Amino acid sequence: MALLPGTVTVAAVGKLRTVYWLAAQQEYAKRIRRYVKLDIIEARDHVGTGVADAVAMQREGQGLLDAVAGIPWVVMLDVQGKHAGSDGLARYLRKQVDTYRDLAFVIGGPVGLSDEVQTAANDALSLSTLTLPHELARVVLLEQLYRALTILNGEKYHK
Repeated sequence: MALLPGTVTVAAVGKLRTVYWLAAQQEYAKRIRRYVKLDIIEARDHVGTGVADAVAMQREGQGLLDAVAGIPWVVMLDVQGKHAGSDGLARYLRKQVDTYRDLAFVIGGPVGLSDEVQTAANDALSLSTLTLPHELARVVLLEQLYRALTILNGEKYHK
């Protein structure tokens, strides 16, 4: 099994608090780390803190931008982003790691991603045309990253 160079960062708004989301994140993170260095960074969630949603989105966006500062390739997850099957994601991951070494995936909170994050992102990928809760989106992303890594290594998980 080949270990990819570089680091894959998942920067997401909010902490996972529910036991089953945490367990899923921990399991997929453990699996992914067999192949590549993985950082999971949680930016502070500002929704429900007494500020308008637009202000919350801007503050969360700044937290996400701080989390990915210096990472040469940033991919935002967005329902309007490019669609790729599991094989396509595997090829995409390989290309970006080979080209940039380090890359980040950014997941917004309940009110989405700020204009600043959207402008700073180098690319946009969609996990689904369905709107997903941000906790589920994080777990789906991690599972798909793991799946992509098993594809790149010719392992049977994908089948």
